[in-house]
Amino acid sequence: MFLTISKVDISELETLRALAERTFRDAWQDNSFNDPEDFEIYCRARFSPEGLRAEMEHPDAEFYFAYENGIPVAYLKLNINTTPSHDWDGSPALQLERIYVVQTCQGRQFGAELLRFTEERARQTRAEWVWLSVWQLSPRSISFYEKNGYTTFGVETFWLGNDPQADWLMRKRLLP
Repeated sequence: MFLTISKVDISELETLRALAERTFRDAWQDNSFNDPEDFEIYCRARFSPEGLRAEMEHPDAEFYFAYENGIPVAYLKLNINTTPSHDWDGSPALQLERIYVVQTCQGRQFGAELLRFTEERARQTRAEWVWLSVWQLSPRSISFYEKNGYTTFGVETFWLGNDPQADWLMRKRLLP
């Protein structure tokens, strides 16, 4: 496996938009827990060019592509100097807001490589923690994070359209 990870440039907005929507739909669209109407409301808002551009232009947001043989096969979104809204002691942190790998590339350790990249980026920003939220009804994702040293520390609500869904908050303390 050889991945190249690089920051997404605003000129790559459409590539990011297409990959983000494709991987999100592959992961969650056929899930019996998600109402199709709420799912489409979320996708229209989250993956619109305008919405994604606004996210990319936020000064504390960073998007990265992971390439295999020059083809983007995964992406992630990091939020620098961002802490959860509750249950936090004020320690500096980096939020891993999104991490998605193309379905045909899953099981090849790309996610673990992206987590290592995230943790290194967090160290560069002097963060003591990496934190994220993960849907409580996604045991595979929860297990992935636990295997990589993340532990649960709280709950937050993720809005899929008009549907409030419970997410676990998970974190990992970074060693210097």
